[in-house]
Amino acid sequence: MTTRLGALFIASIAFASFATPAMAEEFEGPFIGAAAGYSRDEIGPELGDNTQLPNQLSQDAAYFQLFAGYDYAVAPRVRLGVEAAFGIGADDELELGDSVASVELDPEYTFEFTGRAGYLVSDKALVYVRGGYQNSRVEATLSASGQPTLSDKDNADGWLVGGGLEYAFGSNLRSRIEYRYSDLGNDGASWDRHQVLAGVLWNF
Repeated sequence: MTTRLGALFIASIAFASFATPAMAEEFEGPFIGAAAGYSRDEIGPELGDNTQLPNQLSQDAAYFQLFAGYDYAVAPRVRLGVEAAFGIGADDELELGDSVASVELDPEYTFEFTGRAGYLVSDKALVYVRGGYQNSRVEATLSASGQPTLSDKDNADGWLVGGGLEYAFGSNLRSRIEYRYSDLGNDGASWDRHQVLAGVLWNF
């Protein structure tokens, strides 16, 4: 009897040692993915350098993103990770003008580096918060009646915070949905960005 109990005890430990990593692997290691969703930019009226628009510019647009990152298991249900992403908006130009002059701001692309912390609320679902750095490349075009059109490009950078939910459909495939807020205002400018993105990712 003692031998049978010992064998059962050893088998239970062996099963647990194999079962635990199976759960952890779904939210551990490197991953790549793509996301799409809604983005809203709100710029001004302050543009910095003592420049001010008559009112705030805002634009709603579709947004597409590619990302890659790595997740670490720091406790049975706690994950820490890092992520880099590149994104572009569709029809996201912001324009203000009249019959005399107009100004157009076109965010061409955005990249970001963020960290995140998550908690496994179940074996398949991870709730997380995110924070880090975001940078957007912008082309500004000024047109005035009787004057040559002026165009210039610059970078607007700032910080990003957000949170979301990831769900695992096995050891490799996951889906996510998240809300993100970015403050890209610098040098006295005002630029807020709100985004809701849904994505899929492949865990290696």
